[in-house]
Formats: sequence, structure tokens, C-alpha cells
Amino acid sequence: MTMKQVDPGAEVGAVPVLDPSSLPNDLNSAVKVSNPTDEDMGTVAALRASSDPWKGRGETQEESLQALTQLRPFLHVAKLQNQVVGYITVERDGPVPGAAYMRNIVVRPDLRKRGLGMVLLNHAIQVARDMYRKTIALRVDPANGPAVSFYRKAGFTTVATVVSKKSGKLRLLMSREL
Repeated sequence: MTMKQVDPGAEVGAVPVLDPSSLPNDLNSAVKVSNPTDEDMGTVAALRASSDPWKGRGETQEESLQALTQLRPFLHVAKLQNQVVGYITVERDGPVPGAAYMRNIVVRPDLRKRGLGMVLLNHAIQVARDMYRKTIALRVDPANGPAVSFYRKAGFTTVATVVSKKSGKLRLLMSREL
């Protein structure tokens, strides 16, 4: 495999393989969420580029790295056994006045439905509380049934249907009190 140097200290490569059979039963205590290191950024970019909706748009790893670099102050990376397994971005302000905004939540496809999404969501909620917010909001594609169901189970309700500025597609604007 070749890696292309994009930014000093940030290489873009494939998402490393993690043996699902070696995962601990209690992911809440095993997953560590922190700000990304320079070394993490390439892996996070590869994860984003290989996940929808970015994969469907044909976003390259280099484009993902550029976008994530702009979001870096809001980026939180989840690691399991020292490997990046997901990330979230939580901003102080978003489309709902006074609410924190969770722009992205991404879990490695091979590790979905194991509780990692909830670990990341709980971290996002704590980050929002640390920002002295009482509400957290997000946008989600209504056609993404698993994501909509996940957020509803986590206590989010739909507050509006909006049109995405990037894609022109409908999105559900969801929020929940903290």
C-alpha cells in the first residue's frame, strides 16, 4: 500500500484491520475518546472517505483530510486497542439557536451495532454540557433509517425538516435536551 503525504505529519492511508473477536464486552470502558493527534488525521480521513454520504459523493481521502482539518477544533476520535474506530464533531453553535451541533458521527462499518455509536453519542452529549449547552442538535438524512432510529432511541426528536445547502436534499433537524 502506498501512502501520500498530504500535510506535514498527516498521512492518508487505509483504515487498519481490527479483529472483532478480540473486542472487549464492555466498550464503554475500553473505548477512549480524545482530540485527534496529527497521526490520527490520516486514519480519520480514510474512515470518512469510506463512509456514506462522503463515499457516495466520491470524496477522496485528501478532500476528507482537508474538510476534517477545518473541523479539527471540534473533532473527537474514538480509539479501541489504540486504533481509530470512529469520530464525532461537536460544535458550540449550529442551526438551533443555543444548542450544540453534532455535525458528524462516524463508526467503522465493521464495528457497527456493537455500542460504539452510543459511546460516541454519550461523549458528544458530555462535550455539549461542557460547552454549557442545554440542547444538542443534528441533521440526518430521513432515508437513513438506521441512523434516524438510533437517534430516536437516544431521545432525539425531529424539530424541523430542512434542505441541505450542499446536496439540496431534505434532512431531518433533530435535537434533544441535555
